[in-house]
Amino acid sequence: MGNFFGLNDSWAKIEKQMVFLSKEQVLALFKDSFNIIYFDELEKESKTGLGKMKHWHIYNVIAQKNTNWLL
Repeated sequence: MGNFFGLNDSWAKIEKQMVFLSKEQVLALFKDSFNIIYFDELEKESKTGLGKMKHWHIYNVIAQKNTNWLL
């Protein structure tokens, strides 16, 4: 289970120590080794934990480790 920042996130323009990925890059992280159970892309304007407005672009993923190699 994980959350990944997308390229359209407003922090992508100012945060140099964070990682921002395209949809294809997120999916590639799970290729061959995981079965994706849930995948969702979210883009919205909302407040941060500190109460400041920002544009969020987030990928939410639930994946299960592929166990086919055990067969």
